[in-house]
Amino acid sequence: MNLSCKIFHWTDEIIHPKTLNNSQITNDDLLKLENGFLKQLKQDADLVFYSGNFSRKRTLAQVRQMIVMSNTIYGYLFRLSPTWKRKTCPPQLRQTYLHFLFAIEKIIGKAEQIIPELYIEIPLTNYGLSLRKMQIREAVKKLSIALNHLAIDKRLYELVIRDFYLFIGKKEITRYEYDYTINLIKEIVSSNVANTFGLIKMLYQHGFNPKGFFSYYANELDKKLIGISDLHDQLQIVISEQDIFFGLPESNQKMFISQLPIEDQFKIFLSQKERHLKETINIRRALNLEEQGSKQKNRLKIFLSVPQLSLLIRLFIEKGLLPKENIGELFAFFASHFSTPQTSLISAESLRKKSTDVEFSTAQKLKSHIIGMLNWLNENYNLSNFKGS
Repeated sequence: MNLSCKIFHWTDEIIHPKTLNNSQITNDDLLKLENGFLKQLKQDADLVFYSGNFSRKRTLAQVRQMIVMSNTIYGYLFRLSPTWKRKTCPPQLRQTYLHFLFAIEKIIGKAEQIIPELYIEIPLTNYGLSLRKMQIREAVKKLSIALNHLAIDKRLYELVIRDFYLFIGKKEITRYEYDYTINLIKEIVSSNVANTFGLIKMLYQHGFNPKGFFSYYANELDKKLIGISDLHDQLQIVISEQDIFFGLPESNQKMFISQLPIEDQFKIFLSQKERHLKETINIRRALNLEEQGSKQKNRLKIFLSVPQLSLLIRLFIEKGLLPKENIGELFAFFASHFSTPQTSLISAESLRKKSTDVEFSTAQKLKSHIIGMLNWLNENYNLSNFKGS
């Protein structure tokens, strides 16, 4: 027997408002009608859900039909709403429809116990949704008041409240989504979350995955990184964020089943950010090495230490062999055109500083070099016996 054959005949014909919106119908007639409908509903439900030839696929289809039936009866209530005021229909009719709706809700609830997937996949009936939306609205109001008293970034506060109200406005909501939303709001209201980052962590841990929430986190991190010039410091911040979020227990929940889990959104974003920074650092390092190599090719290697070279330049200046004007440019020239065995790229500032901040060992070593040069001159040009030597 197909559920749609018998009970839907009741819905479309026997309990249709055009049949029952009649002042001649008594309360006893409605009571008999109600008992007959509920008996037929139970028989069909037992046959579909609890019989020996149970089929998961067929049960899913029949539950969806029941939801359609419930929504149809719920529509009858709204169609008749003007007549309640004019009192042109039996006073018990409204109550009769509500009894029908309540009975269908109970059967759908039992079906969910047989097939747990229904809890996630099947939307609430319009009757069930109307009751639960009022409860969610009340919960969101409490959440709004609670967050207003905390040190939460206004943009995050507005985003979270907006997402909950957008959720309320959905045409279809599953029982899972309703339970998730109510429980999350209760967790936030009762928690000790003290600041923006604490709220972000809590939402993350509870699988809060609207696109706006991820975009908020990504934009805030980007702003933070833009304010840091050093790429290694940026990379360290990204790694720290990974340590924080990847170290949290993974949630088996998410607000919207059809959307990517927030854990995956964060992991993809932070991993891409880490990879991009590492690639940029490597590229810059390669460019620097290439630039250094280019500079090294045009430098003359002198076999002195940087302090000894600095002192030698100072000696040339003090003895009038080099000009005293534009000393900064002079040291910059030597730094740009000379290298030492230990230092391929010499800093002009360091070179100039070491020329006045001289250690005794440096002066002693340079003196030894100068004496060696004088001895070479004496030996090669016969100057040892010359009066001016």
